[in-house]
Amino acid sequence: MSKADNYKWVKGLDSLRFVLAFIVLLSHYNIALVYTLTTSSSNTLKLCGLILANIFDGTAAVMAFFILSGFVIHYHYKNGIVSLKQYAIRRFLRIFIPLIVIYIAGIKFNHPDKTVIWSLICELIYYALYPLVAIIKISWTKKTVFIYIISFIVIVIGAPHDVLALFNQTGAYQGYYWQLGPFLTWIIGLPVWLLGVLIAENVDNLKNISFTKLSLYRFLTFIISCLCIAGQLYWHISYIISMNIFALLMYKWIEAEILYFKNHEPNSLTETMGKFSYSLYLCHPLIYAILSIWLVNNMATYFLFILLAVFISYLFYLIVEKPSHKLAMKLSRI
Repeated sequence: MSKADNYKWVKGLDSLRFVLAFIVLLSHYNIALVYTLTTSSSNTLKLCGLILANIFDGTAAVMAFFILSGFVIHYHYKNGIVSLKQYAIRRFLRIFIPLIVIYIAGIKFNHPDKTVIWSLICELIYYALYPLVAIIKISWTKKTVFIYIISFIVIVIGAPHDVLALFNQTGAYQGYYWQLGPFLTWIIGLPVWLLGVLIAENVDNLKNISFTKLSLYRFLTFIISCLCIAGQLYWHISYIISMNIFALLMYKWIEAEILYFKNHEPNSLTETMGKFSYSLYLCHPLIYAILSIWLVNNMATYFLFILLAVFISYLFYLIVEKPSHKLAMKLSRI
């Protein structure tokens, strides 16, 4: 979304997008220091390595992206979609063009982009469903509760091994959120996306909050995200189970962010960098695969990987993503 859309602009969203995209990147770029610490003879250093290995939860960041997406769509269309043609062109084209470019570029490298494309397929399905769900004459709260129930049923039927592993603490176990494939995972993630719609439905009627309360939400969200990683790795708590529950806390956290920045200015740097957060999210797996041809990820090169990923993603934004936005806007006016 850009200000050129003539929509009400919500401060702080671009900062959130950048932070979330950066967390996804960090979750995929193995921290070389972790191996050094965890193989140390010192128990203290091993503990530090264990903590460092479990602080960037990329899957949780994707859930937050779902919530933000639901918010953005409904906040600007909750009074109705004037033109379905305009809605479809603006929403789909700006995602499709960069996605297709990365997909083609990833063929030669065995599609490292598949680690993020599943979520984008879900997003496209949500965009397609939104106009249909919006015309159902029941409250968004009831719709969300109903979809949560459907999602739970699909999890039990589609991932019984993960459900049983949780109760038995043993047995066959996958643990991933997207284990049912992109064309079923959208059902699992739909209630999370609808949480964003709920924020948009109610946010204008809510009171502003203090920085202290916002900080508490941030702290709790971070701690629980770390526990979700540990749960997935050590306690057979699959992401396909934990993430939809954790999303309820992220819903309150993102709501708090939006409320706080109604009357406070966000960081100008992260707001600017958030403009190319989609490019960063989409490109970073392929960038890592290409860089790995010439560089070895170690303690000396780790930050170089990150800096190059951000820089190349920005170039991709200028060359591909930004023009696709402009094209979508131009075609939607025809």
